[in-house]
Amino acid sequence: MKTIAFLLTVFFSVSSVAYAQKAEIYQNKDKFGIKQGDKTLVKAQYEAMEFLEEGFFAFKKKGKCGVITKSGTIVIPDAYDGVKSYGNGLFLVKDGKAWGLVDRTNKLVLPISYTSFKFVNDHLCEVKSQGKFGLINKYGEIVIPAQYEGVAPFNDTFFLIEKGGKSGLIDDNGKVVVEAQYDGFDKIADKDLYNVRLGNKIGLMTAEGQVLLDPVYDNIEDDACIGMKLTENGKIGFYTKTRRLVAPVYSRVLFYQPELGLVVVEEGGKFGVVTSRGTVTPSAYENISRFSPRGIAFVEKSGKLMAINSEGREMILQEIMGAGNQPPQ
Repeated sequence: MKTIAFLLTVFFSVSSVAYAQKAEIYQNKDKFGIKQGDKTLVKAQYEAMEFLEEGFFAFKKKGKCGVITKSGTIVIPDAYDGVKSYGNGLFLVKDGKAWGLVDRTNKLVLPISYTSFKFVNDHLCEVKSQGKFGLINKYGEIVIPAQYEGVAPFNDTFFLIEKGGKSGLIDDNGKVVVEAQYDGFDKIADKDLYNVRLGNKIGLMTAEGQVLLDPVYDNIEDDACIGMKLTENGKIGFYTKTRRLVAPVYSRVLFYQPELGLVVVEEGGKFGVVTSRGTVTPSAYENISRFSPRGIAFVEKSGKLMAINSEGREMILQEIMGAGNQPPQ
């Protein structure tokens, strides 16, 4: 029994080695063929050969290229100036200076009119035709026609396109998400938002391609208390956390109170309040104190002392004091 087991082990070991042998190119004088171990699969008869992918080899005969299987079956005739593997059962074929795609039956999948192919991820390939760029998928299907001056990955969802010197966004299904009418997009650090540039003005866009603010502002910066701070022609405004636009009409920020999510601003020499919730108290007060933890501030209006809450409601003394409470500190 031990002898039989030993012989079986030797047999399967030898078989495994033989099975593991790969078909490879060999040379005889100035010609090339294919061998697998000591067995000749394709006799040396070609001017050049190159491995393309498992079971397929490019060959050259009389200056023209084709594709042959390791068993010697010609699947792509020697009618091209170059052949490369594209993957997924497709081959790049060259005619003159242009490339196209054929399948394993030599059926044309993509016209021979492209000058470059460059994969940008696992399933999309950038192509160039007549100086314009587009995208095809891994199956050779056109996703974005070659009609743009540039196509480049933008984020996990979109591609940046350039047309007429302007930039836009397109998804990986070829749908235009943002028309090519801007000068560029810049990611805002630590936020899922982008600045949209047009000339020397900027706007605001979500990562989904929704333009929240048209590019009419001189500056947009993160404001941890309110949302985003806007500057236009020397005036200050806000885009709140609730996505409400507060027009830039303020000359300065007097102070912030992050614990209450509000900012006191000045307009025309008087003070008002903007909150992160999007409420705006008109600038009607000559003076204003800081807000108490209860959200109440003393203000001066037309020479009279009064109080307002953080939502801008003017309050009478009884409301401020409460049932025996002390004035806010």
